[in-house]
Amino acid sequence: MVGQVTTEGINARAMIGGMLGWMVDVFDLTLVLFIASVLGTYFFPPTNLTARLLFVFASYSLTLLARPLGGIIFGHVADRVGRRLTMMITLLGLGVSSALTGALPTYQQIGLMATALFVLLRLLVGIFVGGEVSGSHLVAIESSSPRYRGLVSGVIESGYYWGYALAAFTFASLRDYFGTKTFVAYGWRYAFLVGLAVAVIGILLRLAVDEPSIYRELRNAGKVSRAPVIEFFRRGYRDALIALLLLAGIFWVAYATLGFLPTYLETFLRMPLSTVFWGLTYASLIGGIITIVGGVLSDVTKRKYAFLYYSLLGIILAYPLAAVLRISFALLVVSAGILSSVIGTGGVMLAYLAELFPTRYRGSAIGFIWNMASIGATAALLTAPFWLRLGLIIGYSVMLIVGFIIAIIGVAITRDNTGIELRKLDESA
Repeated sequence: MVGQVTTEGINARAMIGGMLGWMVDVFDLTLVLFIASVLGTYFFPPTNLTARLLFVFASYSLTLLARPLGGIIFGHVADRVGRRLTMMITLLGLGVSSALTGALPTYQQIGLMATALFVLLRLLVGIFVGGEVSGSHLVAIESSSPRYRGLVSGVIESGYYWGYALAAFTFASLRDYFGTKTFVAYGWRYAFLVGLAVAVIGILLRLAVDEPSIYRELRNAGKVSRAPVIEFFRRGYRDALIALLLLAGIFWVAYATLGFLPTYLETFLRMPLSTVFWGLTYASLIGGIITIVGGVLSDVTKRKYAFLYYSLLGIILAYPLAAVLRISFALLVVSAGILSSVIGTGGVMLAYLAELFPTRYRGSAIGFIWNMASIGATAALLTAPFWLRLGLIIGYSVMLIVGFIIAIIGVAITRDNTGIELRKLDESA
């Protein structure tokens, strides 16, 4: 069947489809930040620029806050009904919700209804994004050989960086094509259609992907959990708490790099906006490659030790990489690329989570943990001004090191199931 392990033990369609889903997610979120001032003008009451930007950023935060709800909803669907249905719904919903943002009437046309519709779409994007990890990512991991789970995990997670680069390229290309005045007037609307195009490609790939055999066997045997979320909280809470701690540390560094680096470089290091913009675009390509490499190496070193080695390397490199950011454009690209990759830890996370929980509630577990850790790690952004009081370079380095230390604490107490046959997890559950 199509969904069985394919060439060399990798379900390539599921893997690429999962990566494209990640691209659409990050493309949408990044694009919203790039054109925040435009969105503030068209979808919120007329006021000063700062207030309008705060309105847009608050809506952006709603997208993040809605993710755990999406993880719970679609994690339940993935465990009760099937992974394949889940991955089709989430990517379709994500693509359509994002594209509709570009078709909304403005505040000048329908008043506060435009604001309400914009906020509603942000919530829907968050819910569908939160469910993505419970569908497509799970299908790719469960239907690929244990020997290549790290590779599959790294390729899927690399979509984060490709999505960022695509958003930056789309923004720059449309602005240059239309000109600033026309882009602000209506050209920005076309940008959201690019995300829909990527989603359509992902959906076409996913149409040819079947349920993982391990899930079909569970369903045919009548062993599908009736309440997977409840079962997860009752049986998997200990591993969940540890995984939350570990992933929160990694997400902390992720938010402190690609999330905070634009502000840090422009506002605090006084670098030109164009240099920051293109520097981070190229850096994201390096980050994607390192993420894939990090996942591949975890198949050799084991997930637990990969997290440990990468985190220790991150602590060692934090200050040197931060110190060279403003020396030259080339050093900015390389340094930011290494930093934003979180030294490759991102490529390990999906495989690590899949190997912790049985099939009966794996979708619910991953959906909840992934999204909760992501929200908790926004503390890196909220506390950034505090760390920078220590000095621009030292403070930023300390902020990164704190995230790696949190991850190492999680590593010290977690289990390692690298390469385990997932059916053994089901038998022992």
